[in-house]
Amino acid sequence: MKFFLSLLLLPSIAFSQTQDDYSIRDLKNGKFKADNSYIYTLPFRNKKRVFLIQAYESSFSHKGERALDFKVKKGTKICAARNGVVIAAREDSEKGGLKNENLSDGNYISIKHNDGSVAYYWHLQKDGVMVNVGDSVKTGQWIGLSGNTGYSAFPHLHFEVQGYDASGQYKQLATRFYTNKGVIYLRPGKFYKTRQ
Repeated sequence: MKFFLSLLLLPSIAFSQTQDDYSIRDLKNGKFKADNSYIYTLPFRNKKRVFLIQAYESSFSHKGERALDFKVKKGTKICAARNGVVIAAREDSEKGGLKNENLSDGNYISIKHNDGSVAYYWHLQKDGVMVNVGDSVKTGQWIGLSGNTGYSAFPHLHFEVQGYDASGQYKQLATRFYTNKGVIYLRPGKFYKTRQ
C-alpha cells in the first residue's frame, strides 16, 4: 500500500518543480517542460540579427550571473523587450573601460513590468536614452541607442531581468525569448534574429 501511495505522489512532486529547480544547462536543453515563465522579445528592431557574446553564467564576466551580452554596433536601436514603465534612466556618461571605477559609469534604462520584475538595459551611448522616467512603453518600442559606457570593453547591450523567484527571493531571472529558432533560452556564441 505504501508503495502504491508513493507512486500516486510522484506526478504531483514532478509537477510542483519550478524553473529554479533546474540548472541553466537544463533550461537551455528544454528539460523544464512545465515552463510558464514570461516569453520576452529580443530587445532590438524586428528581424534584426544579433550575436550573443555572453549568456547566463558565462565565464568572462557573468560567473554566477543571469545576464546577457549582445554584440552590437554603437548607435544600434534598442527596443523594449516587454511592456512596462520606465523607473530609472541615465544618459550623461561618456566613460567606459574595464577598470573598477568604470562600474558606475554606465548609461542605462530600467523598465518595471506588471509582475514586479524589472528589465535592465546597460552600456547605452551618451544621450542615447529615448524615454523618460514615468513613461509607459510597449514591447518593441524604441527606447535607446547602444554604446560602450560603464564596465565595457566594446559596444554591446547588457540585458538582464530581476524579480521574485518561486520561493519569494528577489534575484536575476533566466528569461526565454521569441526568436527565429523558436521560444528558447539563449546560448552564447550564436546569432539570433528578433521575431515579434
